Amino acid sequence: LTALSRYQLTGVDVSREALNLAKHRTPSARLSLLDIERETLPEKFDLVMSIQVVEHLLDDTAAFRNMASMSRAYVLVSTILGRMRPSEVVIGHVRNYSTIELRQKLDVAGLEVIRIWNWGFPFYSPLIRSIVEWLPGGPPSGPLGPVARFAARVLYLLYRLNWPGRGEIVSVLARPAS
Repeated sequence: LTALSRYQLTGVDVSREALNLAKHRTPSARLSLLDIERETLPEKFDLVMSIQVVEHLLDDTAAFRNMASMSRAYVLVSTILGRMRPSEVVIGHVRNYSTIELRQKLDVAGLEVIRIWNWGFPFYSPLIRSIVEWLPGGPPSGPLGPVARFAARVLYLLYRLNWPGRGEIVSVLARPAS
């Protein structure tokens, strides 16, 4: 019996297609169709995570409230800071955050911030993100060919070299306020 086997992974998404892909990759997970801006699951969890999602939501404060209501211990949110780029609008970003704005929204939603940290410098920096905007046709989308897959592998390796504590990806660990 491993430590991991004592936990039940539960996931939600607004997209049936995303849930089907997740079920294929993680068959043991319990997955539910859910709009986090409007709904919650009836139970509470030790950890509720939202990774690169809230920047796509019109009512992010409602989503934060719903995450808080489903958490018995912690909420982890990861999103993006800085100015919006055209490619981010194309992929559905409604906003990028400032650290102050994110902290305020979490507070309004009933979450007490424990820790905030950044990631992404120098290989996911404003300069690199802006250069990608200048690519012919913008950032790659759709199925990736061999060159794009190779570039993605190189970026993946470079991302491991980012300096801790710096960059435009922000992660926040919070807990429901008492």
